[in-house]
Amino acid sequence: MSLTAAFRKEAEDLVKEQMAAYDPSHDWLHVDRVRRQALKIAKEESTNGKTIDIELVELAALFHDIGDAKFHKEGQPTGREIVMAFLAKHDYAKADIVAKIVENVSFRKELAGVKNEWAESCIELHIVQDADKLDAIGAFGIMRCAAYSGYKNRPLYDPAEKAQVNMTYEQYQAQTKANTGCAISHFHEKLFRLKDMMKTPSAIRMAQKRHDVMVAFVEQIEEEYSMDE
Repeated sequence: MSLTAAFRKEAEDLVKEQMAAYDPSHDWLHVDRVRRQALKIAKEESTNGKTIDIELVELAALFHDIGDAKFHKEGQPTGREIVMAFLAKHDYAKADIVAKIVENVSFRKELAGVKNEWAESCIELHIVQDADKLDAIGAFGIMRCAAYSGYKNRPLYDPAEKAQVNMTYEQYQAQTKANTGCAISHFHEKLFRLKDMMKTPSAIRMAQKRHDVMVAFVEQIEEEYSMDE
């Protein structure tokens, strides 16, 4: 079955239902931005001669945060299970590939450093990863970082805290479990790294401007805190 208007609407409704339990940094509006960004990247990359399954990109972008590890509770179905059940109902032939992209899209997965030939070569995965990263940086990235910090009741800025620059997967997991770290440290630990993790030429081009916005923001925060104005 191809992605008809009715199929797309059902997929969107599923995502809206799932995202309703999340905070504003991972809501339906975030997903829709990632979808639109992914489709933009796919279009640009296609004009540069790459063969891209646009339908696959759109579905994977729509479903990319279903079952997110940050919100998943023991006993709940996984993102793969939810996605596969929905796509099986529609007899979607590439359901397993969509679910595989959803399983591999996160920064957490990349930080773990597990390499495989499929993840290295799947352009549709790279596009969705890049679109998700682009929404994590720049102006929207700043707002999303503050929103998630508020949701987790973490400080916005603690000058006594030393950011774990070049954070490892193990440190990332430990910090998540302990619910520690302030919002500004998150820029140094994760967000400032994303520019150099982009995989498509289109995203690499777009990332620099958004990165510069974040750098200027953090510099302004530090200037205001020091009262050095």
